[in-house]
Amino acid sequence: MIKVKIKVDQNDEYDEIFLGHKIIEQMNAHSAYRNKNYRVVRVMSQDSAKSIPLQIVDTFMGIVVFLLEKNYLEQSNVSKIKSDLIYRFLIEQDNLSRFQKQIKLYKWTGSEELTSMNISDYVSPFMAYKAAYDVQEMTRIQKVMLEHSPKSLKELREKVNYPNTMLNTLIAYKDQIEGRGRNYSVI
Repeated sequence: MIKVKIKVDQNDEYDEIFLGHKIIEQMNAHSAYRNKNYRVVRVMSQDSAKSIPLQIVDTFMGIVVFLLEKNYLEQSNVSKIKSDLIYRFLIEQDNLSRFQKQIKLYKWTGSEELTSMNISDYVSPFMAYKAAYDVQEMTRIQKVMLEHSPKSLKELREKVNYPNTMLNTLIAYKDQIEGRGRNYSVI
């Protein structure tokens, strides 16, 4: 039997709802019901600011939730920036394939059954949307570059109406337009 210890982010709200106790109870019930070879023996709170592994897990969970909720369809600058960061992460080397193979999702509807979900069902629409959006943006940026020959990045940013918060996105588009690759400036 595998003895499992789980770490969760430190949060007063979790303590108020006795999350640790509920996790132990529900996961052990699932293990017994499904004849799994594990037992949760402890759930510990840990400050994620002091735990790099928790920060990494939190980052990946944020990416998954962003894709599941289709937040990339929102037109806010924050959503555009997050979409760009996620897209640039996924297109780097074999990250897309690894992400789809290593992220396992399950849907729990309150019954005893967990339903396996395919992350590709959420990644593929995102990648298609982002590719189409990026082509549109790069076409617009390239047109400005050809017609106005901006002397500086600031001038280009102003001509394409990008706020300063989207400067890195603009640099990535410009790098791709100029044949250097989307992640050239961050590598």
